[in-house]
Amino acid sequence: MLIKSFEVQNYKGFRDRQPIELAPLTLLYGENSSGKSALLRLVPWIAESMADTRPGPSLDAAVGREALWSDLAHISSPRQPIEVQIDWQAGPSAKWRFRGGTLPGTCELASIDLTGPAGRWSLEDDGDGRWQGRVASVAGLLPAVDETAWTQNVGYSRSHYRLDVQWLQGVRAPVPRVAKGLASSPGKLSPTGEGVARFLYHWDRVARSDAETGALDFVMGFFRKLGFELQAIDVAPGFFRLDVAPVGSPSAAINLVDTGEGLTQVLAPLVALARAAHRIGPSVVCLEQPELHLHTDAQCALALSIADAAAAGAQIVIETHSEVLLAATQLAIANGRIPAGDVALYWVARRNDPVSVARRVPLDDRGRVGSAWPIDAFDDLLQLKSKLLEAQRGTP
Repeated sequence: MLIKSFEVQNYKGFRDRQPIELAPLTLLYGENSSGKSALLRLVPWIAESMADTRPGPSLDAAVGREALWSDLAHISSPRQPIEVQIDWQAGPSAKWRFRGGTLPGTCELASIDLTGPAGRWSLEDDGDGRWQGRVASVAGLLPAVDETAWTQNVGYSRSHYRLDVQWLQGVRAPVPRVAKGLASSPGKLSPTGEGVARFLYHWDRVARSDAETGALDFVMGFFRKLGFELQAIDVAPGFFRLDVAPVGSPSAAINLVDTGEGLTQVLAPLVALARAAHRIGPSVVCLEQPELHLHTDAQCALALSIADAAAAGAQIVIETHSEVLLAATQLAIANGRIPAGDVALYWVARRNDPVSVARRVPLDDRGRVGSAWPIDAFDDLLQLKSKLLEAQRGTP
């Protein structure tokens, strides 16, 4: 289910209430340690916690990364709760309050507020896990009750509050030179992208639906934009490799691993986007620096693939420093490839307090940014070139 918006308070750098409205494509920009990654990982963290059968937030899994309460709450207000709210496009809304636990460093769920057509269902932990005597237990972040109770209290089933999110971290697992195929289709794509080549092999060899064929074409289309053909080659029973060759020159093929890090690191984001666009994987995709190690032309091709996935129904959230990715997205807007209203652009900054703030920057139908965009956002390279020119001229 797609997300309309989320907001957070007292979480990491965001001491004050911070709302974020999501579009089909949401881009988070800002300097290092400004809070971009914290915002990007919030929804995957909530999704990870909701999927856990244990009550309360999950802090020992992929997104949580063994965090302590002191790692989560804002440094100036560690005694205040963390509040997170998620509003789905289909109508449901959920709000959670987290507090520091009785044991040092721990974090526990303090309250749940669920809203639906039947009204608001508010539950608070009274300290013994009985939730005011009205709910016997909680699984993940939701009441562990039968569907009848859900319908009576909020007018929705539990499934309406599902968060199905694909998160990919910034540094992804390398693609092996030779990979082992699976007897069955691959399941989930891991946050590191480990095993991503198996998706392509399955789609190429045993695709059983138009969606899987379309997903393969989506990934292959990126490589074709760069003038390459990507192929899965059998090397032994049950084993394969991924080769790339210039279009029209199959004899010049080399192993994908030998092309460098860029084309291997981008493979997992492409597969995640393809699965979302063709509805065979999570529709919400959160990507950290998907352009990592890519040359300028490849970043431009990736921006087009991202825009196409958003147009096909995926909901994509990206944190990045890439000026090229932004400029290519602006060009896609100006050329009519994606409407300006389908792109939400945020600049995340940290004040001297230190408090992080994310401000949405408007984009018009020609891809031009509004005044909320910092005028010096990308001027470092210009300043460096200016200094270089002065040095070359011998200017004192």
